Amino acid sequence: MKKILKKAMMALTIAGMAMFSTGMASASQEVKFIFPDPLTSALTYPEGQMLGVYCGVLDFHMKNMPALRGKYSTRWVGDVYKSHDDALNAVAMGAGQFACTTPYFIEQFDPEWRVLLVPGIIKDMNHFLRVMDTPEWKAKQDELAKTKGFRILKWPSTMGNFFIYTNKGPINKVEDLEGVKIRYAGQQTFGNAFKKLGIIGVAMPYSEVVSSLQTNMIDGHIDNIFAYEYYDMPRSCKYVISHHFGPMPLALVVNSAWWDSLPENEREAIEYVINVTDCQDYFDNNEAAIVEWWDENPKGDVIRFSPEELEKWNKLLEEANADLLQTVDPKLLDAIYRTR
Repeated sequence: MKKILKKAMMALTIAGMAMFSTGMASASQEVKFIFPDPLTSALTYPEGQMLGVYCGVLDFHMKNMPALRGKYSTRWVGDVYKSHDDALNAVAMGAGQFACTTPYFIEQFDPEWRVLLVPGIIKDMNHFLRVMDTPEWKAKQDELAKTKGFRILKWPSTMGNFFIYTNKGPINKVEDLEGVKIRYAGQQTFGNAFKKLGIIGVAMPYSEVVSSLQTNMIDGHIDNIFAYEYYDMPRSCKYVISHHFGPMPLALVVNSAWWDSLPENEREAIEYVINVTDCQDYFDNNEAAIVEWWDENPKGDVIRFSPEELEKWNKLLEEANADLLQTVDPKLLDAIYRTR
């Protein structure tokens, strides 16, 4: 009888422990990192790599930091949403907590954000960060948090500067780009710049670039430097113009309502993790290494304009979107110009 009672008590104890464990697990909140691709493919390009790093470090600290331990668990959601637009909208509506985005996608919430993608206006990522630190652009970011459903926690990196690649050459001066067909994503500011440079802009999805190059539907495309691998360059596009159109900064965003509902000590713990994690040097060093490799590759040619041609290039870029710039709040433009 005693043995039976002992076994019964042990069974009850084990069941109780299981119930306690299950209760603890269910008490932890699942924090979703939303991205349009599974992690296995996302880690092959900059925006996915950046978000993957933050997902990983937050998952570790949520399991170990006293302020967060046992309260949260992270999950990568890369099999539901099919575009960066969808991912950003999902976070804005509360379907997930975190995502990454760029000014190109923020433009759907506030058209003035497109000024940051005007070719030539933002010189590099450091310039962009100085712009974001001005009172005028801090107010724009606060406005997103208050009225659009998502908050920008940090601009942790860039997906690379935008370069023009082409298989048409040689290119010694700006006029050599006249009539060259370049694929782009369809953004108005790039289209205006192409027209000013004499380039024929061809809007098409990424998935059609390789076949279009092979069939001569296009002569090249514009993308970040890391695209050399996706499109088998410089074999498919010998020439890259080193004078880029500007960076494509990446933002780490969070759902505003969820973030504002967190206890202060938990927000501070998460902010600490985000602030001490840095990706930018990694991408900067990789970009420099790829350009150097391209320069040394006998199949590649890195185009560097003379000072006179570079001045002409920059002048044309500034003129290309003059009308668009007039529609932007002058205070926002002043913040860009004075931080150069």
